[in-house]
Amino acid sequence: MRLLFSHSNFPAQFRRLLPALQAKGHEIVFLCTQKEWHAPDSDGLRLLPYKIHRNSKQQFLHPYLRRFEDVVLNGQAAFRAATKLKSEGWEPDVIISHIGFGSGLYLPDCFPNSKKIGNIEWFYRPYGSDVDFLNKGHVEDDRKLRLRTWNAQLLLEAESSDVLVTPTKWQWEQLPSDLQSRTRIIHEGIDFAFLSALKKKPPSLLDSLPDKPEIEWVTYVSRGFEEYRGFPQAMQALELIQKRRPNVHLAIAGSDVVAYGSGREDGRSWKQWALDDLDLDPLRTHWLGSLQEADYHVLLAHSKAHLYITVPFVLSWSLLEVMAAGCSIVASNTPPVEEVLQNCTNAFLVDFWDPLAQADAIDKILSDPLNATKMGLKASEAAKKYSFDASFKAWESMLLGL
Repeated sequence: MRLLFSHSNFPAQFRRLLPALQAKGHEIVFLCTQKEWHAPDSDGLRLLPYKIHRNSKQQFLHPYLRRFEDVVLNGQAAFRAATKLKSEGWEPDVIISHIGFGSGLYLPDCFPNSKKIGNIEWFYRPYGSDVDFLNKGHVEDDRKLRLRTWNAQLLLEAESSDVLVTPTKWQWEQLPSDLQSRTRIIHEGIDFAFLSALKKKPPSLLDSLPDKPEIEWVTYVSRGFEEYRGFPQAMQALELIQKRRPNVHLAIAGSDVVAYGSGREDGRSWKQWALDDLDLDPLRTHWLGSLQEADYHVLLAHSKAHLYITVPFVLSWSLLEVMAAGCSIVASNTPPVEEVLQNCTNAFLVDFWDPLAQADAIDKILSDPLNATKMGLKASEAAKKYSFDASFKAWESMLLGL
């Protein structure tokens, strides 16, 4: 098949899918604005970058429409790049686009005879998920109206898709019923075979970290430091456990940016807040920044306890990878987490808002390493259903059925 992928970034959710499809002999073109900093080589597929032709004139727009204009500009630029493909005589059998940024919005207008698969991660709702959770149930009218308007771009692109894909059941449940009926639940998939072997023969610890047998490594990993991933609560919990246990060292990986939601009102970053307002031991707190995949795997191999906190939102790949690696996990008892973990069976699930409960759960793990290992093995077993092998079989079946 000829497959046209589109996303603002390369490779995004399709990191493992692309080489697997190439290995099956499919011809692939990928439309994007840029490569991610950790992107693998794009050997064997055609990477077709596009540029947005002008900046959004948002000062002249109603605030609810500003995001929509960005989507339209993105979609227009992707369409223009696609017309060059068409002029070369290249037309896809299937278009596969991420719904949200607009890169696939107008591709069916360029290739009306192509089938289209839309990857839809999120549908905005004022109640029952992230927004009211963070605001303790209160949602301003202005926020409600803005969220409803933001869904317009999702619905517009979903309408032109023959099939929709979303990663988890909980994310599927956020969709309107008419979209649910044509949406398949297919996770992007993790490298389960590799991850599940990490702790059996751990690689050497990162050069930047102290390597002493008495150290109890507690890990926290997030794309950005933000409220959506419970950064303030997690840091308070880590401060508590560090004070209780003198051998605890914290390995904190991620960028000091806000990927989801809003930043602090005082203008400080969340990391700066932690440095200013908390009493973290600087000799036992290691800020690692964003890690390349191999270094991230080293971290998982040496983790004695891993803390994952999230509001009801998109489930992080990192949690499933941590599970597959057999790490001992403390996580928030929020719906996306409860889909993959069970309290006291393969993890300790605690209240998102309670740093003391989080610290207590980490303490339990570090105080009973035998039980912690058993729970980690059960977490790894639960992660097997999210292996890329299972994901790829579902993708192949879907493509053949179009």
